[in-house]
Amino acid sequence: MNRNFAVIGVGNMAKSILAGMVASPCLSLAGLTLFDKNTSQYDSLSEKIVKLSTFARSIPEAVEASDCLLLSVKPQNFPEIMAEIKQAPSYASKLYISIAAGVESKYISDALGGACVIRVLPNLPMTVGAGVSLICQNETASSEDIAFVQEVFRSAGSIVMIREKEMNRMIGVTSSSPAYVFQFVHAICQGALAQGLTSDLLEVVCDVIIGSAQLLKQCGETPKALIDKVASKGGTTEQALRILNERGFDETIREAMIACTERADELGKSKS
Repeated sequence: MNRNFAVIGVGNMAKSILAGMVASPCLSLAGLTLFDKNTSQYDSLSEKIVKLSTFARSIPEAVEASDCLLLSVKPQNFPEIMAEIKQAPSYASKLYISIAAGVESKYISDALGGACVIRVLPNLPMTVGAGVSLICQNETASSEDIAFVQEVFRSAGSIVMIREKEMNRMIGVTSSSPAYVFQFVHAICQGALAQGLTSDLLEVVCDVIIGSAQLLKQCGETPKALIDKVASKGGTTEQALRILNERGFDETIREAMIACTERADELGKSKS
């Protein structure tokens, strides 16, 4: 899959995507062009990425140098970025990959003269090659374009194909949910400290989380079935779960996910 690939906005997520791409045996780039107004973002790029890259002086230059562009910019910056993209003569003929939460592909496509846009929502674990990326189905995209985008994001984790109308509801499942996990780990560590344990338990708790997730994926049982296996009648786990249930643990997570969806909807409306 030889593509002239460009990245607009070389932040942490873009760097993770690039790291996966240059390490993938399935991707062969004809060219790689990077642009970020904050050139200090280039300082933390790997030597391999730097050697493969051309650093554009402007967004139109990056557009003209590529046939596929990754738009890795904040949702609120899209109007400004798209105005600059349209200064490139051939902008409407490019394939655009957008990873902005809450910004619909139709909004971008309409602003860019009907250009093909594939919307993707990656998550932070991409930085260690263990991401989960949601890729929106696009009936106007060619099978080659879809295959290329799939390979780009598969290079840094797993992918899930979804309908775009499901995207905002899925943000709380994959994109925001690592933060729930981090907060849960933090809470367990704080709970240990509150009981006088002084050793650094972060690695231990992370191993418990990873092992529990692996067990759940591989055993074929439901989360409830495994809860019942751990929580024996009258035991310590049952007491812990009683407190979580009394404090509305499940309801709190559900309300947090709904709030996440509502905010994504708000961001989308501001771009319509």
